[in-house]
Amino acid sequence: MSPTPHSEPGFSLVAGGPAYWLQQRLGLTKPGTHGLAKRVALCVLLTWVPLLAISAVEGRALGGEVRIPLLYDFATYALFLVAVPLLILAEGVIERHLPQVAAHFVQSGLVAAADVRAHAAAMARATRWRDSAAMELALAGMTVLSVAITAGQFPFDFPTWRSDVAGSVHTRTVAGWWDLIVGRGLFQFLLWRWLWRLFIWYAFLRSMSKLDLRLIPTHPDRAAGLGFVGDAQRFFWIVVLAISVTLSGTLANEVVFAGTALKSYAFGIGGFVVLVLLVFLGPLLMFSPRLIDYRIECEHNYSALAVTHNLGFDAKWVQGGHSQDEALVGTPDISSLADLGNAYEIMRKMRPIPFDPSDALTLGAAALLPMAPLLLTVYPLDQVLDLLWRLLI
Repeated sequence: MSPTPHSEPGFSLVAGGPAYWLQQRLGLTKPGTHGLAKRVALCVLLTWVPLLAISAVEGRALGGEVRIPLLYDFATYALFLVAVPLLILAEGVIERHLPQVAAHFVQSGLVAAADVRAHAAAMARATRWRDSAAMELALAGMTVLSVAITAGQFPFDFPTWRSDVAGSVHTRTVAGWWDLIVGRGLFQFLLWRWLWRLFIWYAFLRSMSKLDLRLIPTHPDRAAGLGFVGDAQRFFWIVVLAISVTLSGTLANEVVFAGTALKSYAFGIGGFVVLVLLVFLGPLLMFSPRLIDYRIECEHNYSALAVTHNLGFDAKWVQGGHSQDEALVGTPDISSLADLGNAYEIMRKMRPIPFDPSDALTLGAAALLPMAPLLLTVYPLDQVLDLLWRLLI
């Protein structure tokens, strides 16, 4: 029986859609398992192995008359042996965590009983969008368009394993066409699909931000109980890593074979890191209006509570209102005074965005670490290691 849109129970960003059901038919994935190793091996067999075989036949795998044979091309290694597998393995990482995050809104009590149906409706809508055949067809169309746009673009003006050059005209080799249509087509489809999944996830979070959530001002996450949302974003590090590996492979070719100074890319690398943080953490600003208003409200309420409590404490223990038989040492009044003060301090430190620096650090590290080997073209290894250590600590 063919897979159906509801063959996987619960919320999932990855277990659905025509491509997923096709993989089920082919036996690449089954309910409850994503067959990640099998799918990664198949992708390598469809991309890297044919490129190696065709380039070898054309005499462009290891040497020949070209400056960049296939086995010297950093970008090809990065794309087909690292980035594409990472985009597939990302499904296992995300599937392991995001369903629990989506359910946590209800399980934690943040969603009131009156809004449980709205939460379920938001998950159902996300599932429908994930399973949309029309959208996946659109993603395939965007892939074809992006491949067509890049068909006439070549990174170098000299012959490589991808193309011959006569004057200013490039002619793709057979390996070059396979790289463009099969290899890069697969990578771009996987990337477009992850961007669509991100959109679905953010639409779900948007729905949650519109609910009258039962926030907790003294929650130790300093985000009124929403810190788990920011923590969930860090699990997208593997998608960021895949993109960054692709960029670092391209930059490595430019530095090694075109002689471009790495420093000339400093602004672009910094911009990439900023873009990563904006894409993966920026959308959490949707919770900010509610958190800011709630903090202002809580400051008034807790201030009033502190006035009432402390006036009572003062009247009892300072002004002499307590019983002569009641000892100050060991009284719970002291503990309540300290507890109220601690609660007030936690409430005052509530963040207006539900993520902490460690979330940003995880995503930033995923964006920067693949670039680290490029520093060896500029600095000695010991200086590179020292720089990385300082960045991490």
